Amino acid sequence: HRGLVLPGVAILLGVADALKSKAPTWGVDLLFVDGEDYGKDFSGPDVLLGSRYYAEHFSGTKPLFAVLFDMVGDADLQIFQESYSVANAPEVVERVWTLAEEMGFGKVFRPTVGYALDDDHIPLQKAGIRAIDVIDFDFPAHHTVNDTEDKVSARSLGIVGEVAVALTR
Repeated sequence: HRGLVLPGVAILLGVADALKSKAPTWGVDLLFVDGEDYGKDFSGPDVLLGSRYYAEHFSGTKPLFAVLFDMVGDADLQIFQESYSVANAPEVVERVWTLAEEMGFGKVFRPTVGYALDDDHIPLQKAGIRAIDVIDFDFPAHHTVNDTEDKVSARSLGIVGEVAVALTR
């Protein structure tokens, strides 16, 4: 996939560009990790390596909150609240979904629980960071040979990117 940028990475690169243009009102760290560090097998010990390492080794002031953006490029974007996020960082879920609604994206950010996922937010939660997962897990091409660049929607990335940038203001 030469030149392919994963949707979550595209969001973070867009946020970085926006932060360069206009400084945030508080410190913002961008963490680039991928739960499937060695592929799609989530049953072994070699998953969530980056987020686990960060959670075990971060120093300085603990982040106020963290938002994981994963699988947010689907043309039929529907982002439901993730169960572990609601249970362990409900105020962050509320902040993100309220902001999205205020921005006119309530049809994308659905205010109901959709799934419970072991993802990169879990090691952060275990380290005491108020972390949530913003994910559209209903993506038929996920982990198939059909999961290709043409399935990524610029409109969907724009919506999630706008919300991500607004969280830094």
